[in-house]
Amino acid sequence: MIKIGDTYEMLTVLSPHTKKLYGESAWVCACDCGETTLATTGQIIRGEKKSCGCLRKKTPANALDLSGKRFGKLTVIERSGATKGGSALWRCRCDCGTDDFVANATSLRRGETVSCGCLRPEQAANAREILANDYTVDGVQVPLLTKKVRSDSGTGHKGVHKRVRKGREYYEAYITVNGKRKYLGMSTELGKAISMRRRAEEEYYSPYIKALGERNGQQRD
Repeated sequence: MIKIGDTYEMLTVLSPHTKKLYGESAWVCACDCGETTLATTGQIIRGEKKSCGCLRKKTPANALDLSGKRFGKLTVIERSGATKGGSALWRCRCDCGTDDFVANATSLRRGETVSCGCLRPEQAANAREILANDYTVDGVQVPLLTKKVRSDSGTGHKGVHKRVRKGREYYEAYITVNGKRKYLGMSTELGKAISMRRRAEEEYYSPYIKALGERNGQQRD
């Protein structure tokens, strides 16, 4: 039973709280850091709450110190707690002027986070430029030809659409090349519609894919 004056980790119980917290009885506690906080009976007994929150902000002795290090446009300022999974969080200053951006240590070290978000438009523009310059053949962006089917596809196959007319189901096949959509035909059988699409891919897409592969091979040579 919890009693006034009991100590649990960094918390000392001061008094019962007048209201319930998360549907449980709660206690006013003093933290070793000098702050006061509320904790439920369950949090205290199960050891889920050990401090007012300051403990999460402390950097473990074996943790890698990223203070002062740069990652892209970010300069790490100080530790800022941790994620629910225990990953360290760090407050960063971005070259654009933002000085309160919090980033996961792992994403920083892997190069996945290099700005507060201000670089995204620039990165998107660079990606479009690379796609246009390095992966386009005769105006066709080749990576788009082999793009996976959308998750909301009704048939699970690109360019094959299910239609219902007068209570009867049938499937239409299409293919888009250089911005122009071509109608390939229809069938009451999904398999036949898929075959139409695959034959069209071999006819219309394969030459572009082959040309890009040959061009990249020549550049490497």
